Amino acid sequence: MQALTPMNPTSGYTRGLPRLHYRVQEPSHGGRPGQTFVLAHALGCDLSMWDELAGHLAQHGRVVLYDQRGHGASAAPPGPYTMAQLADDAAGLIDELRLGPVTWIGLSMGGMVGQELALRHPGRVRALALANTTSAYPEEARAGWAQRIAGIEAGGLEAIVDGALQRWFHEGFHAAHPEAVAHWRRRVLACDAAGYVACCHAIAGVDTTARLPRIAVPTLVIAGALDQGTPPEMAATIARAVPGARLVVLPGASHLSVLEQPVAFREALHDWLLAVPA
Repeated sequence: MQALTPMNPTSGYTRGLPRLHYRVQEPSHGGRPGQTFVLAHALGCDLSMWDELAGHLAQHGRVVLYDQRGHGASAAPPGPYTMAQLADDAAGLIDELRLGPVTWIGLSMGGMVGQELALRHPGRVRALALANTTSAYPEEARAGWAQRIAGIEAGGLEAIVDGALQRWFHEGFHAAHPEAVAHWRRRVLACDAAGYVACCHAIAGVDTTARLPRIAVPTLVIAGALDQGTPPEMAATIARAVPGARLVVLPGASHLSVLEQPVAFREALHDWLLAVPA
């Protein structure tokens, strides 16, 4: 990887397959990074979901953002995908960039990848923050994923985008920030539809609950009090299963809590990081 300069993010693509687009931001203080953060986005989003948080985290270490397969500027190989494949992608990125054990911050699909990464590749993770995510879906929710896939196959991403936005942001956010909602609508529609569907298959099949007690790193679980897609009860299941995990429920937050409540999200993360051993 080429030399980086502080506050001058560098973008690139992994050499391994699938080729993943990433962005690296070195510490803003210009010194050697004390830790490395890897941030993984939600289904239908891309690495720009983390832009604001990345600027704050760069005060403390190196920050790596990446587009998951089927999203953003990354490759979209034929699916369906599994969560194990997405976790192996993440491990490959960590290894290729020689990041060492990382503090993983994942939201929704990114949180599912983080669980699987910590279980399949424990040496790559030093701490784990899991936001607005789940370790498994009940049968009725899996049926809902099947309906979403069928809707996309019949009518493209236009068929599901508005329903997704209703889950992502609560009514007050829609009213106060229509430009942000419109931006993320465009981002969903810019996704590779086949890659999106392939990731839907991985999400529908997520199943880590019984294995969570094997996670042996400091873990923060963040939920949105208004989240309908992955409600606080799902977060509580993860927090109970992972030894020593901390649970934080953010008031006034739906599914994309880092966008709806950026300050509260950042403060919850900061308070937790203070307790994570260096």
